[in-house]
Amino acid sequence: MNKRITIHICSKDRHSELYGCLISLRNQTVQDWDLMILDESQTPITQCYFLSYIINRIKLEGHKVKLIKNEISKGVCYARNKLIEEDSYGNPLCLRFDDDILFGKDYIKKLLEVIDKGYDMASGVIPLLGQPELIRENKFIRPIINNHEFDKEGNLIRQNDDCGFCYLEKEILPTHQYRTNCLYLSEINKKVKYPSNLTFTGFREEGFFSFKAILEGYKIGICTSAISFHLNTPSGGVRPNDPNQYAKNVQLDDQTFKDWCKEMYKKHG
Repeated sequence: MNKRITIHICSKDRHSELYGCLISLRNQTVQDWDLMILDESQTPITQCYFLSYIINRIKLEGHKVKLIKNEISKGVCYARNKLIEEDSYGNPLCLRFDDDILFGKDYIKKLLEVIDKGYDMASGVIPLLGQPELIRENKFIRPIINNHEFDKEGNLIRQNDDCGFCYLEKEILPTHQYRTNCLYLSEINKKVKYPSNLTFTGFREEGFFSFKAILEGYKIGICTSAISFHLNTPSGGVRPNDPNQYAKNVQLDDQTFKDWCKEMYKKHG
């Protein structure tokens, strides 16, 4: 099977973080990939010397690279859908992640192993870089995949959409926060898109995408030894003028997702 991967990255004013992300990408043991970046930065990536340098190096190393400049930011859902629409590489696999991620060198390799076992989507574990990685003990690992818990009224009380809880004792890594770096069959992009009814912030967009894929019959798996780290830097630098607006958007999107899940629960059981 051809396992070449198209990598989708949305980036906005996080040039230093994107540079570190691309460096860790170049250090992957798996190098069978091409790259697409949607740039919504005030200062374009092409005008940033160290980013232009590393991108040119990536091209010289045999990877296709496509930069898409979006002059007016319309939110993360629009950006992710734009990458899907502009993807003409024809690679059988797609890998999405944010621009402030650092990967363990075998991250892609481990996700490919999940795909090889018959799963259609694969994710790993993403602790915050700013927090020490806690010791993972087997007795604390809960083997839950594709599990969503509802109460009798259809209210979503827990979601595990791209990977299962890894720490049972204190639920240190709840998957509703860490499910970004997902490798999946590119064919899913023909059936599933990111929602258009979320705020500019686009919180829960990956939960929507993953749950829609599940409803289409696709299976999601996890490799708990596939580790990447989230720098957790606010996209675009400073939050909007109203410092509370981001939090409000997150709450609105979270409720939109829960309402949709309740509707799907009533429809599908």
